[in-house]
Amino acid sequence: MLRAVDGIIYGDNPDQGIVRGVSFIHPPLRFRIDFPNGWDVQNSPEQVVAKAAGADVYMLLEQVRMPRGNGAENIAQAQMQNAGFRMLSGSRDQVNGLEAFIGLYQGSLEGLGNVRMRAAHIVHNGNVYLVAGFSAPNIFDPLDSAMLASIRSFKPLTAADAAAIHPNRIDIYTVRPGDSWQSIAVRQGKSIVNAATLAIMNDHEVSAQPQPGDRVKIIVEG
Repeated sequence: MLRAVDGIIYGDNPDQGIVRGVSFIHPPLRFRIDFPNGWDVQNSPEQVVAKAAGADVYMLLEQVRMPRGNGAENIAQAQMQNAGFRMLSGSRDQVNGLEAFIGLYQGSLEGLGNVRMRAAHIVHNGNVYLVAGFSAPNIFDPLDSAMLASIRSFKPLTAADAAAIHPNRIDIYTVRPGDSWQSIAVRQGKSIVNAATLAIMNDHEVSAQPQPGDRVKIIVEG
C-alpha cells in the first residue's frame, strides 16, 4: 500500500508555482518573491496571498490580466483607479532590473473596509505583475518597510534556476528508536510539514508516537 504513494507530488506543482516557506517560486514564468518572515503564504490559480500572523495584514501577487496602457506607470494608474484606489504618491522604479512603478494608495476592500496599500506593477517577460501589501491605515506605517522589502525581492529566475526547482514528494521512512513525529518532521522532512500533519498523514493520533520499525510517509523537499 505504501509503495502506491511513494514518490507522489505533495503540495504545489511547479507548473503552477510553488510555495517554499515564505517564498513563492514560479519556474515556467521564471520569477520568485519572498514574503515577510513568519507570514502564511497560500497559492491559488488566481493569486498568491500572504497573511501576517494574528492580524488583518496581507500581501498579494497576481498577474494583471489585459493591462490597459503602455508602460508600468500607465498600467498602474489605470488598474488602481479602476479598482477605486486613490494614489497618494508613486514613482517609476526598477526592481532587480525590471521596469516597475511603485505607489502608495488609499481605498477600500470588501471585508476589510478602508485600507492603505503599497503596490508595485512590475513588467517581466511581457507580463505585468501586481505585488501589493495592505492593512487598515492606522497600523500600516510600521509594516510598510517589510512590504516594500518583499516587493523588491521580486526577481527573475535564470533557465538553470528554474530547471532546478522540483516539487516536494512523499517518501517512505522506517522509524528508528527515539524517533517522534516532531523529530522526523524536522530531520527527514526539513519541517516542510509539522508533526501534527505528519501524524495525521499516517492515520495516527497526534499524541500517539510512531514505534521503531514502523514504515511511515514523510515529505521530502524537491
